Parts: sequence; structure tokens; C-alpha cells
Amino acid sequence: MGQEVSEDLQHQLKYVGISFALIVVFIAGHNVLAPNQGQSVGYTEITIECRGLDVGGVCLGVQTQDHTTYNYDNYTEVEEGTENYYRRVEAELMMQAYNICNDDMSGMEWTDEASYDNQTATEWLENDKVDLLPCDRAFFRSLPENSS
Repeated sequence: MGQEVSEDLQHQLKYVGISFALIVVFIAGHNVLAPNQGQSVGYTEITIECRGLDVGGVCLGVQTQDHTTYNYDNYTEVEEGTENYYRRVEAELMMQAYNICNDDMSGMEWTDEASYDNQTATEWLENDKVDLLPCDRAFFRSLPENSS
């Protein structure tokens, strides 16, 4: 009976080892495909940390991303005409596109309905300093009709 238990235990340990090896391979594959360089986007800085061994730029462990936003609490209006001002215009207009676009819209139909700082999105697009997405590339959600 002792022989059978140890063979069964060896068999189960083999499967546990194979499962563990597969998990490690999937995590390492994810880490190789994920960016390993931090980046800064406006007032936000994205940092990437390796929780495990970092071998030649490849993380053998769990790779995590964290972000820090600077100047958020003390944010003041950006100066008109600066790069950050145009980024703000884009963000505000795309937020409106989120609420305007629906399944029936395509292209840039939404730009006549959205406005920021007393100009429509169509007028902002003529400025060539603002890039906006068409409805089919903008995120929007279709809410189901209430059947009650």
C-alpha cells in the first residue's frame, strides 16, 4: 500500500510541477510582450516594476504598472495656445463624443454637436492643432431600451 501511495503522490506532483511551469511561462510571456519602459503622458507618469528577478530587461516574476499624477490637486487652467491647452480641448471634446456617439453615427457627425470654449469641434479641427476620433473609433456605450 505504501508503494501505491508514493507512486500516486509522484504522479500528482508531476502534474503540479507541469502546471506551475506553464503558469511561469505564461507570466514570462506576458512580461516579454508588455512594455518594460516607463513613460510620461502630460501630468501623469507611468512606472513599471518587476516583482521578481529582472534578467537582462526581462522580468521573471510579476510585472506591475503604477502611475503618479503631478499637479492634480493644485491644477489651474492651462494657458491658451500651449500644447497642454490643446490636449485639454481634445479631452473635453472626446468626452462629449462619448455621450453623443451611438450605433447610428459614423465618421465625424458628432463634431457639430460638441463644443468647448465657444467653438464647435468642427471649428477646432480646422485649427490643425487638435486631433479627434470618428464615432466608430470613439468609445461609447449603447444603453438598452427600457421595456417597462
